[in-house]
Amino acid sequence: MYFEEGEHMQMNMCKELCKHFGYCGGCDFQNLEYEEQLRQKEAEILKLYKDIIPFPISIIPSPTIWHYRNKIDPVFAPEHFDVPPPPDTPRKTVLGFKKNRKWYATFQLEECLIGPEEVPELINIIRNWYVKHGYEAYNRRTGKGVLKALLFRKAKKTNDKMVCIITRDLNLHWDDLIEALSKNLNCKSVYSGLLNRPVDISLAEHWQLLYGEPHITELITIKDKGEIKTWQFNISPASFFQTNTLAAELMFQKIYDWVSTIAPEIVFDLYGGMGTIGIVISPLAKVIYSVDCVPSAIDDGIKNMKVNNISNIQFTLSTVRKFLSERVVGKNINLPKDALVIVDPPREGLTPKIVKKLLEWQPRNIIYVSCNPKIFSQELPLLKEKYKVSDSQAYDLFPHTRHFELLTLLTAK
Repeated sequence: MYFEEGEHMQMNMCKELCKHFGYCGGCDFQNLEYEEQLRQKEAEILKLYKDIIPFPISIIPSPTIWHYRNKIDPVFAPEHFDVPPPPDTPRKTVLGFKKNRKWYATFQLEECLIGPEEVPELINIIRNWYVKHGYEAYNRRTGKGVLKALLFRKAKKTNDKMVCIITRDLNLHWDDLIEALSKNLNCKSVYSGLLNRPVDISLAEHWQLLYGEPHITELITIKDKGEIKTWQFNISPASFFQTNTLAAELMFQKIYDWVSTIAPEIVFDLYGGMGTIGIVISPLAKVIYSVDCVPSAIDDGIKNMKVNNISNIQFTLSTVRKFLSERVVGKNINLPKDALVIVDPPREGLTPKIVKKLLEWQPRNIIYVSCNPKIFSQELPLLKEKYKVSDSQAYDLFPHTRHFELLTLLTAK
């Protein structure tokens, strides 16, 4: 669904609407009431899985639909003109998101109704700083300019805030920016990040702590037979953490309940990231093997395991493909069949070779966490050769967008 700028105002069925909706590439459905958004997502689930999963799958709503994101990462860019201006026309620096269907065009962000509430004030602080000092956005065409991206994190449970400015030069005038961020936004952490590659993304080759603590802290709460368990996660600039904390907590609760019922001694947490799922379910298993290919994720996982006084998770730096290929070689399977495997792959899914290795291994249970249900609908028929679908539940982690997450519990036949 796509609207030209202003068109959405004629179709509005929602009381609250972002001024950028329609030309921002972030939200698809702000014009629809939330109940209708959920209905459309359930219709998409039915279309994808009606011939694969033998029971209806409902979607759990997000506990909050506005300002639910704990992270945004707008980019700096030269001003874009829809109509080419005369040669040598100055292009001021803007800070914002890409326009819908125009990856080459960035608009000046003023608000974000799904991002943290502080976004308008933050944007003004950053803009005043770079205008004052004459810093310009990196220009891919000319190779000039220093500013690349902004990363803003806000922990929902603790209100901790982190600001990271990604540039081509770390030696900028930071003092007045730090003062404004600490005074007006009460930021716990301020970083600069160095990125020399010709891209404008919120990643860095080197992070430099300018102010405050090296991390912010988020909390995840799980219920277990009347007892409340709270897990602490220290999040650094490069950490991957689900962007909708409150909805992710519901999803983690479901995983916890499934694992509690399965009662495995051994769990393999593949694509484990910083160990979020492994840490949450750590009381339920004797040992958990968490596998990820990102060194900073492994470092975060080890630190968070220690913060939570956990000792039964073993982190392995490896691709999942390599990890399985070294342990599943034909009929020689050096992995326990009574294990539980949790897979949380990126949007491209598992890939056929990893599906093949899982089928050769055939662990007793698999919990598949899918952020791309369309890809999972293509992989599931292959997995069903040796597994049955015991349960499945969708979660709306991304209100106002087309995206949702799908949890599926598979049991060996």
